[in-house]
Amino acid sequence: MRLLVSWLRDFVDIDASAEEIADRMGLRGFEVASVESFDGPVSHDAVIDFEVTANRPDCLSVIGLAREVATIYDLPLTLPSSSAGAKLELNPLPTGASDPLTVRIEDEELCPRYMATSLK
Repeated sequence: MRLLVSWLRDFVDIDASAEEIADRMGLRGFEVASVESFDGPVSHDAVIDFEVTANRPDCLSVIGLAREVATIYDLPLTLPSSSAGAKLELNPLPTGASDPLTVRIEDEELCPRYMATSLK
């Protein structure tokens, strides 16, 4: 997963260098393949290339990696706004009619406890 540091800064107000971010993420178990300087619209920008393991699909997006960085540095995570005129919008997935779900436990030894919650 290639992460443009300026995009990360859209979600986490962080002043650390790309190298420091890569080092701290490496200590959290994210293998860093490379850190490359990038000459773009933002001066001193960089691209960090992470090897995201199969057990961390939540980090296969900029927001997922930003969440990790926010946790490492104990900073707030600013999520995109869905209000009118917002720079970035997240469109919710379409949902169908709400159907009640019935669960039947056929073998209580294999499933001694079952929990569910409503998404409403």
